[in-house]
Amino acid sequence: MGGGKGRNLDSSGHWKWGMLYHNPEDSKLWVEKLHGWGWTLNMARPTAWVILAALLLAPLALFLLTT
Repeated sequence: MGGGKGRNLDSSGHWKWGMLYHNPEDSKLWVEKLHGWGWTLNMARPTAWVILAALLLAPLALFLLTT
């Protein structure tokens, strides 16, 4: 996780706006962020969209169920 070890810097063309990673040839679902600490989803994977939808819809559903 630290310092970009193992990061393929040649893949910078797969980053949109420096935040969104989209590489259909990369089988990894989670990839290290280009800048800063942490991990992000490979948005070329269908599972990433399911995870993103769940993360966005869960708070909305909770709000709607409690009001």
